[in-house]
Amino acid sequence: MMKLFISGSKSISKLPEEAKSLLDEHIDLGTEFLIGDCYGVDAAVQKYLESKGYSNVIVYCSGETPRNNFVTGAKVCSCAEAAKGLTGSAFQYVKDIQMAQDCDTALMIWDGKSKGTAENIRRVKEMGKPYRIINED
Repeated sequence: MMKLFISGSKSISKLPEEAKSLLDEHIDLGTEFLIGDCYGVDAAVQKYLESKGYSNVIVYCSGETPRNNFVTGAKVCSCAEAAKGLTGSAFQYVKDIQMAQDCDTALMIWDGKSKGTAENIRRVKEMGKPYRIINED
């Protein structure tokens, strides 16, 4: 089963149509979605998958429990042990690094400015994993 890491900008709360079409294709394929627990793209994708009744989802968090989890039946992957003692972006990057390692491919929904999404693009690229960027500003 394919594992798709989805990352995106906090400034984007409405998914572009291109992203919805791609998500629908992956739903049809039975893809497992790896999504963070932030607001913005993470929450928008979670809500979209919930609206489709799709629960083959793992919500990753750097804390003990996700800040946001809108998908009924989603699994949770807590990276709290690895994130212990970290703060700020270093704390959040722990879950991002884990998702990049766990995925087969990635989808980035980017405003062109988000440093976190830029880091995730760099990460998957360095790991040699295929990725797609949908620019939304």
